Amino acid sequence: MSKIKLTLSIATSAIAFTAASIAGPTFIQTQVANASTAADESPATAVPADVRGTPKSAGTPAELLQLLGERIKAKDVDGIIALHESEAAVVNYDGSIIRGHKEIRAFYVDWFKSDPVLTVNPRQTVLAGGKRTGDKVRNRTAAIMGDYSLEQTAPDGSREKFTGNFCDTVQEQPNGTWLYVQDNPYPPHGSAAPAHH
Repeated sequence: MSKIKLTLSIATSAIAFTAASIAGPTFIQTQVANASTAADESPATAVPADVRGTPKSAGTPAELLQLLGERIKAKDVDGIIALHESEAAVVNYDGSIIRGHKEIRAFYVDWFKSDPVLTVNPRQTVLAGGKRTGDKVRNRTAAIMGDYSLEQTAPDGSREKFTGNFCDTVQEQPNGTWLYVQDNPYPPHGSAAPAHH
């Protein structure tokens, strides 16, 4: 799976993928730099498990990004998969697509071997679409955009660092929870230049 195994899945996505420091300073830090464009969004707080220990579902795109970050930090592959729609995709470094739960699981299992340390800075979240039923709008889509830095172990055993931008797509489910549709740590930048510099 080329370079992405050595660089990032945010979401990507991204990842997750919110408020000041969602997953601790030693692994994933997410800071809202340019708040959401949605009036009903607020910075996410910790998302606790329910009384049975089942991880709480995300009620907003920000919570989804936070949950992804917490589960990446814990290397909880099952928990990460649970945050993705069954046909979700991760964009690979070479532009190829990692699609579906089976491939995304294999990606994370392999990526965690590099002991990644990821810092994510969401800059803007845009909500759009959906269908109104009474006083609620459901089935909305959101784009979470920002930048990241990543440190991980290279194949030669040295630690390497990367930076880049991301644009993740998340979808509101009929029950009001949110799931990843696409984790894209390599959106186009107007040239064929690599995502990290």
